[in-house]
Amino acid sequence: MIDKIQNYLQEIAETLKAIVDIDITIMNKNLKRIAGTGKLKEKIGSQGPRNSVFEKCILTGKSYFITNPVNCRECLNCEINRNCTEKAEVCFPIIIDGKVEGLIGMIAFSEKQKEIFLKKQESYKDFDKRMSELISSKIKENAFLNRLKYKSMELLTVIDSVDEGIIIIDKNNIILSVNKYIKNRLKRTDIVGKNINNLLSKIAIDKFTKTCYVLDDEEVNITIDRNKYRFLMSMVPIHLEGEIESAVITLKDFNKLQRSVFKISESGDKFTFNDMIGKSTSFLQVKNQAKHIAKSNAAVLLLGESGTGKELFARAIHAESNKRDEIFMPINCGAIPENLMESELFGYEKGAFTGANVSGKIGKFEIGKNGTVFLDEIGDLPLHLQVKLLRVLEEKEIIRVGGITPIKMHCRIIAATNKNLLDMVKKGQFREDLFYRLNVIPIHIPPLRDRDIDVLNLAYYFLQRYNGIYDKNIEGFTKDAEEILVGYSFPGNVRELQNIIEYAINFAQNSLIDKSLISKRMSNRNKNIDTNMTLKELVSQFEKEVINKFIKQYGSSTESKKIIAKKLGIGTATLYRKIDD
Repeated sequence: MIDKIQNYLQEIAETLKAIVDIDITIMNKNLKRIAGTGKLKEKIGSQGPRNSVFEKCILTGKSYFITNPVNCRECLNCEINRNCTEKAEVCFPIIIDGKVEGLIGMIAFSEKQKEIFLKKQESYKDFDKRMSELISSKIKENAFLNRLKYKSMELLTVIDSVDEGIIIIDKNNIILSVNKYIKNRLKRTDIVGKNINNLLSKIAIDKFTKTCYVLDDEEVNITIDRNKYRFLMSMVPIHLEGEIESAVITLKDFNKLQRSVFKISESGDKFTFNDMIGKSTSFLQVKNQAKHIAKSNAAVLLLGESGTGKELFARAIHAESNKRDEIFMPINCGAIPENLMESELFGYEKGAFTGANVSGKIGKFEIGKNGTVFLDEIGDLPLHLQVKLLRVLEEKEIIRVGGITPIKMHCRIIAATNKNLLDMVKKGQFREDLFYRLNVIPIHIPPLRDRDIDVLNLAYYFLQRYNGIYDKNIEGFTKDAEEILVGYSFPGNVRELQNIIEYAINFAQNSLIDKSLISKRMSNRNKNIDTNMTLKELVSQFEKEVINKFIKQYGSSTESKKIIAKKLGIGTATLYRKIDD
């Protein structure tokens, strides 16, 4: 009897799949698959597996809810046990006049589906049972359509719990029903019975009309009472006897998707100024300067050597700013291949180039458009993209690759580099106009060698941290170890100190870390230390090496020495004194 309404059952299966996003299968009493969705649709007409839960459902007339296929008792003797890809399933018998004539099953094939499945299992159990009854009533009486209308109300009760908008329209684009999410999100309860064009723009309607009501994650805006809502819209048509009778629209909150990307990309708790370790004068001055300008939306340029903590300063500024509850989007301009950089930063429309995602892609700027965008290694940004970045700063908007519609940006830009951007401007390697737009608030982060009183505080902080990570109980450092740490120049700055402490903890065999473990991981510049020189003489020698290196790069003119002094974070008079010493 079930075979006689196969087409109708397939329409039901497709409708359920569109609403609950879980695959549906319907079989007759001989385990022949009558209807199915997803990968099960390809198996319509084939036999279901023997000794399976489906066969047990037919033989016993009982329902089954399986949360651990393959390993559960009911599945052990199934003929496809070793090749089964199901994650969870529920099946109910279709009983007509006291006899089992078939079954209806709902199957999860992914962990995400399973998670939702388990949360809603009671609803799905009741829903699946009622659907099997619904199919039975269709076979038994001609009043099936009236019964379906009544049962659909029960179905809407289930989908009201879905955290996405669901709208069902007929072939004339009249809204038949909406779920609770839509009513609450749009704050409207009077849209049922009206044309969908009251919600969607003509452009959006033309898109799904041309594609026969098939859409996949198209970006749409809905404006109601001057309130603008941004969604990703998908659409699936519902066919009846080969004709489109209605369609199911799903709307995903665009901003919520952005937040989910943010949560995935974030690592650990937010970093604040209170988390910063350092009591040296130079460090406290820079910290207070950064804290003072945090609530401004002006562009910030963080300058400093590699390993000084530029990204931590950027995160602390963000955490102190008015955008603290928005996204902090870090972008390393030196880590993205140049041929992919434009699409990664600005996104692209579907079909923008060969190999592009068919749905297009949201760029990093667009994800962080209301928060803080941190551009690390800004000196590595190609010239042709510097023009687009300048547009973000001046026009407050971006355009996706292959697109024509500007997207408004409300983000704050924080850039960082260890390069001399002014020198790059003179050499034509960096745009002068972009340099001045980024350099509104320059902050020079001092190197660790200028923060000698902070070295031991940082060392003990890393000691405590890695004690916890590696389950160690190292108490501290020997006096010789502390002296070599304080006297070292740390060309790799805080990052190098962190590396040294982590190495020492892994190889320490006593309660204190000694000098030998520390010196093994220090830069080669300290391997040929003259042991006859005092610490002060060694430091003076190193300072002269650094100053001479800068003089070779910038020149020895008065103006050049002013630049060098500024780069080194010292006064011009101090620089002259160190040159003459």
